[in-house]
Amino acid sequence: MGKIPVILSLIVILLMPVYASAQSPDRITILDDFGSYSRGEPLFIYGQIASITDDSFLIMQIFNPEGDLCQIQQLMPLSNGVFITDVIPLKGRICGLSGEYEIKLFYGDYSKSTTFTVSSSVFSEPNNEEKLSLAQNLVKDQGLLIGTLFDIPSPISNQTSNDLSDLETTYVDLWSEFFVNDLILEVDPLIRSAISSSLDSVQKLFDDDKISFELTKSIDRTIYSAIFYYHIGDKTKAIDLLTDAFVDIRNVNPEKATNQRTPTFDELEETLLNLMTKSDTVMSKPVKNEVGFIFARGTAPIYSEELNELIDILSKSRYLDVVSRKESDLYRLIQNDWELLKPSLMEKESIEDLLDSKTRVSELHQAAILLRELDTVERFISSDSEENSELANLIMPDWEDLETDLALATSVQSILDSEYVIKQMVQIIDISSRINKSVEISQSSGIDSSLVSDWKLLLERVETAKSPDEILDIVSEFDQSMTELREKRNPLIVLEFQYKAMKEKAELHADYENLFLIDNALKILDTAKQMESGNPSITRIDRIEVLLTWVSEKAPQIKSDLDSYDKDAFKVRASDILQRAKSLENLVELSLTKNRFLPNYIQFTEKFNEKIDDVRDLVIKNDLDQADTLVRELFGEWTDVSQAYANDPLGSDVGYTADEIKRIEFRKKLNTFSNMVSTFYNSEFSAYVDEYDQMMTDANELIDIANFVDAESKISEIGDYLSEYLVLKSPKIIYDISFDAEKDIWILKGATEKSIFDRRENLYVTVFNMDGSTHSSLKFTDTKQGDFFTQWVAPTDPGLYVVMLQYQDSKATQIVHVEEEFDFEYSETDLNMVELAREFEELESFAEKFGGDDFASNSRFSSVINEIKSGFTDKNAQSVDENIDELKMIIERYLPIRSRTAVIEASYDNDKLIISGAVQKTIAFREDIFVDIFDQRGNLIEEIPLKDNSSGLFSEVISKPFDSGLHVIQLEYHDTRVTDFFNVK
Repeated sequence: MGKIPVILSLIVILLMPVYASAQSPDRITILDDFGSYSRGEPLFIYGQIASITDDSFLIMQIFNPEGDLCQIQQLMPLSNGVFITDVIPLKGRICGLSGEYEIKLFYGDYSKSTTFTVSSSVFSEPNNEEKLSLAQNLVKDQGLLIGTLFDIPSPISNQTSNDLSDLETTYVDLWSEFFVNDLILEVDPLIRSAISSSLDSVQKLFDDDKISFELTKSIDRTIYSAIFYYHIGDKTKAIDLLTDAFVDIRNVNPEKATNQRTPTFDELEETLLNLMTKSDTVMSKPVKNEVGFIFARGTAPIYSEELNELIDILSKSRYLDVVSRKESDLYRLIQNDWELLKPSLMEKESIEDLLDSKTRVSELHQAAILLRELDTVERFISSDSEENSELANLIMPDWEDLETDLALATSVQSILDSEYVIKQMVQIIDISSRINKSVEISQSSGIDSSLVSDWKLLLERVETAKSPDEILDIVSEFDQSMTELREKRNPLIVLEFQYKAMKEKAELHADYENLFLIDNALKILDTAKQMESGNPSITRIDRIEVLLTWVSEKAPQIKSDLDSYDKDAFKVRASDILQRAKSLENLVELSLTKNRFLPNYIQFTEKFNEKIDDVRDLVIKNDLDQADTLVRELFGEWTDVSQAYANDPLGSDVGYTADEIKRIEFRKKLNTFSNMVSTFYNSEFSAYVDEYDQMMTDANELIDIANFVDAESKISEIGDYLSEYLVLKSPKIIYDISFDAEKDIWILKGATEKSIFDRRENLYVTVFNMDGSTHSSLKFTDTKQGDFFTQWVAPTDPGLYVVMLQYQDSKATQIVHVEEEFDFEYSETDLNMVELAREFEELESFAEKFGGDDFASNSRFSSVINEIKSGFTDKNAQSVDENIDELKMIIERYLPIRSRTAVIEASYDNDKLIISGAVQKTIAFREDIFVDIFDQRGNLIEEIPLKDNSSGLFSEVISKPFDSGLHVIQLEYHDTRVTDFFNVK
């Protein structure tokens, strides 16, 4: 039985080849504060996806320290990409093991992974008395906070209830009545983002008229309850409530559907896995077992229809669970029926029996959807707005009759029988809103006034209509006008082509006014394309169609404007750029009179004048946009370098440039690290010196080749490394330091070894700066048991701070790293050089790893590498790129390892890798041969098993695409290793 979790985890990995091998950028952001958890402690994951697709689920997997699948969830993010998982309890024989766990998230082609640890200690929730005490304090504090924010007495009395439910109601009422954004800052940081995003999502739905005021308040109250339970330690209930709120938000339009297609075998298997691990559903244990048998036998394709129906009934059941918590008389019949039906569903013995109830579940679900639409009508009727009073009066009789019927109804069928009346009232309200919005957008965009006039007339007819049927006739007229708009404009693909072509021309002429209009048009077109692949609301279709009309009408005007550029217009734009370039040249010439003898000043001005010539070349090529960008960058560089020479004329032996100024700054930071290591060196750090030296060497190399982007990361990495390993430990002292970002304080807590437990001992803390000077000091005492705790205001300046704690004759240190936020700005040219620098670093490491002595002894390599480094120093991307290609070529030519005992050759073309070779044999029989392929980063990407023939010859064709870059193929035969290189372009 112990092998089953391992097998399941392997199967899940095999079922997701796209995810596992995805090379796309990271587009999933999570609130990653995963440290150490106790066994049994609840865990949840909150995050956001950068790019949402309508038909993709977010898959979450957690693997325990032994590689077994501990948890899998399938989630649907909100429309803004935000998601939150169900509670993940860290207990049981699979999820309760001590050690490091891995979290993997997959969404389309995107993936994200992180880790957390589970300790051997056992988590215990607060008991009822503790929860009650925490709740009472929470309510009191909330009242005091509201009093402070609004400058009023506390809205609650000093006497608080002893009933947890009453305290929850009081707390939720305080949030509901006095809500301001400042209150969210008091929510625990781990759940604050989830609370904020869910409240924002509800507000947006309300602003967009997608949910009623009552539903808005209901969902908000659920979210406030989640805050309440989280702060009193009942995290499981808090996350359950918050996920329920997310379900409510996501199900605002539950009828949305995507085009159905036949699922693949892998997708069916994935569905089965998700069903097997789902909790809190109407599936009984026998039903889950049947799902497991289908998975184990591999018979999912023949149950495709049943699985779709099962997922449908589970989704509708989940929605009915949410609906059952609504505080509304309208939902009373649905709530009662669902409470009677749900237990019977959970007793079904098979999938077939469960699906027999799908009709009844669908009826209840459909009734719930109708009541949701009726909420919109109820809100409209109760509104006091003058602009819709005529419509409200028109549908008031139908509304009153329907309200009376539903109040006296005895079955859900009464709601379903009222579908026509409900739909009719919703249509009446919708058409008014649709026409209003279309007129508003048309007027703000300046679209054809005759079109606006026609819609205004339709709106007047809606407002003066005498019957619902008369209004519904207007719907068809308005839809017809929208159809005519669609037929008159160009197709989306044509409009997009036109605007992209105009964008290129506008950029060329640096026409920022038209660029603004073009960018807006492209955003509208992109939205329209996304809507075509989904199932948008009719109101969204109206709005986008009106905007597309603006896009279509605006295109000829912009094109005419761009085409109207003549020589005079071009001269005006070009003249401004050339005059600024000339001003720079004059400044350079003037500065030479007093600075020509400063270190490398003449060389700096020569290269600077070459860049000025580049500006003029761009103007000659009519690329005014790039010329304008470059001349702006040159003004910034000239200002920085001139200031550096003025401040310290002889401060640099090689002179100043924009890059050299950054080099000086970065090298100062590395020198500070070196001085700190010298000052606070201890014997325990000796085991880490080699790795520290290598990190310093890597940082210096990054600085030398002007890869400042990666140098920033490396400096932060060195700071973290020193803070972890340059510490002094004592067997008599255990302590740790944490940082409270909200209060800007350091928190120090730990324990001392005591031989006598009836007295307190003094402890002394000294905080040292990196140069060894004293920053501050502190004196306090421990408890009789040896525990201690203290806090003080934290330094905010970037750097490392050595916190030395002295107890009797023992000393121990911890190091706090206040990371520096670099404020350097990098141009597109800088970032292009960074990409080249990274490729060069990969190639150099690759050649050292697989070239061995041949790489070190061949002078051609040192020559090309020096040329590349010189290119980085001069910021000559063309030279660097050419020499990197040369480096790849000589690696392929000179570094393959050859032998008389074995030989291998690789040839790659058109996504086909041809492997051939031979081994020298003494006995004529076939042998197994294993070939490894490594990419340019040194990662093993393929292991290929082969068999030679009796003569030792072998060959193989691998049909698959490889990532661009240099690759090495390696054959090990007995004691012989041979290699060959191939380049994928």
